[in-house]
Amino acid sequence: MQLQLNRRSGVPLYRQLAGELREQIVSGTLAEGYRLPPERELAARLEVNRTTVLQAYQQLKDEALIASKVGKGTFVLPRNDSTDGPAAPRPRQTVPSALAAEPTVIRPPWSVLFSDYSNRFTYHDIAAANRAQNGKAIIDFATGSPNPADIPDDLLRAVSLEAFSSHEFDGQPESPIEGFPELRELLAEHMRARGVHCNARNVMVLSGSEQGIDLCVRAFINPGDCVLVEQSTFFPALQSFRSADARIVGVPMDEYGMRTDLLEGYCARFHPKFIYTIPTFQNPTGSTMPAARRKELIDVARKYQCLIIEDDAYGELWYGRPDAGRGGNAKRPVPLKGMENAGYVMYLSTFSKTVTSGLRTGWIVADPHVINRLAALRRMVDQHTSTSSQRICLELLKEGRIAEHVKTLTIAYRKRRDTAVAALEQYARDGMSWNVPEGGYYIWVTLPEGVRSLDVLDRCRTKGVTFMPGSVFDVDETDDSHIRLNIVHPDAGDIERGIRMICESVG
Repeated sequence: MQLQLNRRSGVPLYRQLAGELREQIVSGTLAEGYRLPPERELAARLEVNRTTVLQAYQQLKDEALIASKVGKGTFVLPRNDSTDGPAAPRPRQTVPSALAAEPTVIRPPWSVLFSDYSNRFTYHDIAAANRAQNGKAIIDFATGSPNPADIPDDLLRAVSLEAFSSHEFDGQPESPIEGFPELRELLAEHMRARGVHCNARNVMVLSGSEQGIDLCVRAFINPGDCVLVEQSTFFPALQSFRSADARIVGVPMDEYGMRTDLLEGYCARFHPKFIYTIPTFQNPTGSTMPAARRKELIDVARKYQCLIIEDDAYGELWYGRPDAGRGGNAKRPVPLKGMENAGYVMYLSTFSKTVTSGLRTGWIVADPHVINRLAALRRMVDQHTSTSSQRICLELLKEGRIAEHVKTLTIAYRKRRDTAVAALEQYARDGMSWNVPEGGYYIWVTLPEGVRSLDVLDRCRTKGVTFMPGSVFDVDETDDSHIRLNIVHPDAGDIERGIRMICESVG
């Protein structure tokens, strides 16, 4: 059996292998009943990962070309001749209806029909996240959204009434694809208050910041391009990079985020197309990158001519001046976008973390060349962000309404963080450690050596407590020693009890 794989081809190796075997089976080169090599043996012969062979064999099984028998191996199946012409008449038999065989159902060969784009997703990541969030949890540290009680319902009702009664809303005029000009101007003003020098032409309104990640991937990433990320990061971003067949490389982290002292070595070796980072109140670790690292990150990006996607979903939620002894930031961190103006940084943010997760409105700040290209790509799938949502956001940004709401939120969130940290200090088992975030949603807990996060999650769920395991966020999907706690989602009165139960489940 001769097999040749082209490692320079854009076709995945498992599909090449399946195609080679299919051709030899259909042509009769591999006869009916031929025993195929075991997966490990063929993988070693071809110098590929065993998973490549498993995927190829599974594809051929779905096509009813081969089958495996436990303890005997994998064999070429006989050809089904039922479609070659009329079958010879068979003697008529009377079979009791209760014993009649079920008609054969030939199902679509899904593994062949699904595109390479969709096959590059790792669905178990999403499944693990859903299992953590959709259980009947009493105390939910898993869900990446605010507590429903913190959603400003009265404010939203008031601004909705004002927005919908406005003459500008008459007839629901269609929005330009970049967003309503007035909203773009207000967002530019909002960003200038954060230290970002921009104007309306640098801003595009999005249907959530995840849409911005997807559009940037479509605009810049070719198959095989490298993307550098923090070793643990926002997993929908990882899914977007995987779907584009990008090469994702995780940069090591410490308590202050990405190790920028290692970044130049990574850029020199991998020549990334862009760097994706969450420098402020990072998801999942809660870390915040100091100003010196931010400057180093920008300098390296300029030197190697790679772009930066700055995801700043939580940047508004700064708790105030932290304990100076912890080496944190004395002022609210300035976004990376505020530290360079040549166009290397593309900034993303959203209202979903500060107002409500149901308000699917975000924005990107970037060079006008980027805004124009993203707008052109967006026209293929989404003509514009909801006009209703944009009108609500317009009213929220007017007269500092959202700023007042965020001020109230950060006071409440700081108290919940302090409650969570005090509970960890009281109940943590030996070997546990954690960060103390300066803002945002998350505390990142390191478990004692030898304790698996999924085992702890299973024990916690029986008690009505849930969190997110570290493996969901890890580039290599192997981190089993961390857990992420969203300390703003549970009711304040449940935080201590929930953390006590988690610590008890650690052992």
